Amino acid sequence: MTFGREKRLWLGWLALLVPIPLPFNQVLEWPFLFAYALIVIYFLQRAERGAWITLGNWALNLLGLVYMPIFYLDIRAAFYRGSAVTALLHLTMFLLVVKLYSIRREKDKWHILVAIYFLFVGAMATSSHVSIAPYLLGFLMLGMLVLGRFAHLHMAAGAGEERSRATPLPFRGALSLGTMLVLLLAVPLFAAVPRIREPFILGRGSGTSGIARTTGFSDSVDLSLTSSIRGNRNVAIRVQYEDEMLLDNPGDLRFKGAAYDRYRNRNWYRALQQVEVLIPRATATLARAYDLGPQETAVTSATLFLEPLNSSSLILPTETVTIEHDIETALGIDPGGAVLMPARANETIKYKVGLAAEPVIHARLDDDPEGELSALDLTGLTPRMADLARQVMGDGEASDDEPPGDGPAAEESSTDDPSKGGANLTDDERVDRLEQHLLTEYTYTLDFLGRTGENPLEDFLFEYKSGHCEFFASAMVLMLRSEGIPARFVTGFLGAELNPLEDYYVIRQQNAHAWVEAYTETRGWQVYDPTPPDGRPSIASPSLALLISQVYDYVTFRWDRYVLTYGANDQESFFRRLRERMNRFWGKVRELGRKEPAQPQTPFATDTATDEEVQPPWVWQPRVPLFLLLLLFGASVAALVAWNRRRPLTGRAAYLRLRARLERAGLPVTDALAPLELMERAAARFPGAAEPCRELVGLYVRESFAGRELGDDDRRRLREALRRTEKAVEEQRKQERRAKRGRLRPAPA
Repeated sequence: MTFGREKRLWLGWLALLVPIPLPFNQVLEWPFLFAYALIVIYFLQRAERGAWITLGNWALNLLGLVYMPIFYLDIRAAFYRGSAVTALLHLTMFLLVVKLYSIRREKDKWHILVAIYFLFVGAMATSSHVSIAPYLLGFLMLGMLVLGRFAHLHMAAGAGEERSRATPLPFRGALSLGTMLVLLLAVPLFAAVPRIREPFILGRGSGTSGIARTTGFSDSVDLSLTSSIRGNRNVAIRVQYEDEMLLDNPGDLRFKGAAYDRYRNRNWYRALQQVEVLIPRATATLARAYDLGPQETAVTSATLFLEPLNSSSLILPTETVTIEHDIETALGIDPGGAVLMPARANETIKYKVGLAAEPVIHARLDDDPEGELSALDLTGLTPRMADLARQVMGDGEASDDEPPGDGPAAEESSTDDPSKGGANLTDDERVDRLEQHLLTEYTYTLDFLGRTGENPLEDFLFEYKSGHCEFFASAMVLMLRSEGIPARFVTGFLGAELNPLEDYYVIRQQNAHAWVEAYTETRGWQVYDPTPPDGRPSIASPSLALLISQVYDYVTFRWDRYVLTYGANDQESFFRRLRERMNRFWGKVRELGRKEPAQPQTPFATDTATDEEVQPPWVWQPRVPLFLLLLLFGASVAALVAWNRRRPLTGRAAYLRLRARLERAGLPVTDALAPLELMERAAARFPGAAEPCRELVGLYVRESFAGRELGDDDRRRLREALRRTEKAVEEQRKQERRAKRGRLRPAPA
């Protein structure tokens, strides 16, 4: 295979593999990639047969003129989309294909490598999924291999060869070591390069933290849509508790996301017009936002890592009393006690919360004067729903001027049978009766095929008597309001799964749930969950599939935390810890050169002696200067090198060094070349090295083939012959370079 053919094949394979991540990042269209791949594959087929196509200048000019209006339209469309990355990638891939089909000179191949590098940068800059890491490693190794092979072919061409042989790539160890050093160097560079808040290259990547993974959270909830979130095992939140002994049952952990006040046309809406502002970039105390009186005491804390959920809700445990956040703008809290961010997050958010021993609901009853967003809003309630609520919940407490009646009728009306109502019940008991009625008389389902009624809540209560958690919670809220009990519809997450790899709890998107928050005079705001237990999110049982899923979660969490969302604060913390460790290290080093402090000599001291009398005299404590440590390190390295050079030189080692030196000097050396033939070629190519080369090869042959061990005098002769050979080769090479530059005419043959 000729050198040109092999180089074209390497370039074709690199060009084919480099744009693979781009369609997955949603910055390149799949049809465009398929068309590009077909063109490159055709180039590879032609290169394999040695019948490649070389476009002329007229063809290149024509292609440029044709692409100019396409590029103009592409740029306009890119600015309409809000990102110019796609248009630049299209242009780079077009130029790369044109270059592949117009290779004429050696430098054209290096131009193609530059274009491939820019495509590689685009693929890396727009990727956020953890799978980009093995792609980076694989492509880096392939790129180093191609560069090493190009250098090898260049050296072979300089030696007069025209066709590549099936010989192993030289310097394989150096290439492997170089690849490892590049990766090792990338880690401190990544930590040291100044962070910026937003990426310089903006793409619509759907990586690990991509916002394409939604949980149903939004500013409204549509009951006419069937929820399919129960099959989604993507992670929504990760929680690390300071005191895990407080977690009796992780399956009962509840995380509040949003509270809804108004029900209109099958939809629940949030009271965004009444959002109060909390303290920005600090510790926000939720109770103070509504002046709810004494602050609840936080008995423990937790750190949360919230993934992008296509929502402005800041998900919090229901026990939260304080929030310590680092979000750039202020947080808000709505009348239902849900905390909101000013905008939807597009990256993982870290925040710390203080937790009380019991759930705490920071909600209020007061609303705007018009009452449009009240927790008693009856919009969406029908007469049938109100009648059912009255039958199930019974009558409230009797007033002082109208005591309950006596006799069998009153006794019968006070029964606990929900179907018969009841008298003299407190609001707490009535709420419990409604919750119990929904728990026992209705079933959970996600099968809504054929349900297209105008009022889905009436269909749920009176016709189908089955639904998902949003139907149970919605029906209970409106029925409570019909009886004068304030209530809100709440969405969030229920249950958490412990990841044993790092002892944090994982809340997945399939843990999304809806429940009710209702207010009574005696209990205050409380959580009620009317969904049957079989319809609530459950925690997966231990299994091999769960373990694999948890390992994947662990890797993606680390990738999100320490790569994608690694910011200036993390950088500051990293350098602070590095400085502290360096200070401790140098402190220990200095202690090695210090003397023990002198003990006070006070044989006549009494118990009444003052502190000044018993203080030891000042003792000078010398320190080890830094330059002495560096000098000691340098001397150790020099001693190691000297010891290595003093090792006995064998004939085989000297012969291998001779072969390597002659090959670097341009003499073709193959594995099948015999020692005597090598000696003859070296004498013909470098006449000044003929005599020492003959002596070195003779000693090598005597040791390796005659079985005669070299003595001390022979080893000295061997080392001297190797030195003289290398010196003669280097001198002749200098003369040839000078002659080539015209400084010295070549000697006559």
